[in-house]
Amino acid sequence: MTIRSDGPCGLCSERILMKHGDDGRPVERRRHPRIQKTLPVHIRSDKTDQRYAAEIVNIGGGGVLLRTDAAVDTNDQLTIELDLVGESKPISVFGTVVRNDARGVGVSFVRISEITSDLIAYLIRKWEREGAHPA
Repeated sequence: MTIRSDGPCGLCSERILMKHGDDGRPVERRRHPRIQKTLPVHIRSDKTDQRYAAEIVNIGGGGVLLRTDAAVDTNDQLTIELDLVGESKPISVFGTVVRNDARGVGVSFVRISEITSDLIAYLIRKWEREGAHPA
């Protein structure tokens, strides 16, 4: 198995390690487990101030996988707006696009406040109790 550092996690500053098994395929490297959760959201790119519809496919403490028709590229900075029942304003989470392929748009959270991090962790635990499956 080979290991190389991919930099710090956007939430907890731990190093993220890319591991490759004996067959050369990547091994899971996330610091935060993800759950499958379909949830409508909106995104804004740092390139434009336009708001685009998107859908969360899965979410974890360190990022999300999105589906969207918006044109986004690797390393784009996004604001993800989650409209939550009972909240008057959407919750905004900042992230960097780490990949955009057939599976969707992978976004790693960055510049995330402790309050937002705690809220995401709370929501993940709630959705798990409601039957969300690991991603």
